[in-house]
Amino acid sequence: MAMAYDLSLAERGALALDGAAAALDRAQDAGTFVDALERNHRVWRALSHIATTQNWPVPDRHQSRFALGTTARTGTHDDNVHALVTINRRVSSALAGGGDIERIRARAYFLWESRGRPNGQDIDHWLLAEIERKS
Repeated sequence: MAMAYDLSLAERGALALDGAAAALDRAQDAGTFVDALERNHRVWRALSHIATTQNWPVPDRHQSRFALGTTARTGTHDDNVHALVTINRRVSSALAGGGDIERIRARAYFLWESRGRPNGQDIDHWLLAEIERKS
């Protein structure tokens, strides 16, 4: 039985996209940038599948195609990375219902803690794993 404070699939997606955008923003060297692109690709692959199967209006096919195409290239131009971060944040906000992403993040953290803080996983990785498991 789902608890009242469980996250919806859309909220999980919102947090994963927001986290992926932050990882792209924080990338300071080639290694962390490539890792951030790979993570972003995994998030978009999962969300694109979910959006299609659940008939979600967001993300739309154009957003998904751009995000998946951009994250597949490690030599991505800075303008494309900036556009990708912007799309991530817009879609994240839409999936969160325009709600407070920090409130959702706090609920996610509580859930992660209540599940025993899965070993070796920070909250962002846990969220991504949850999305992939649900897709």
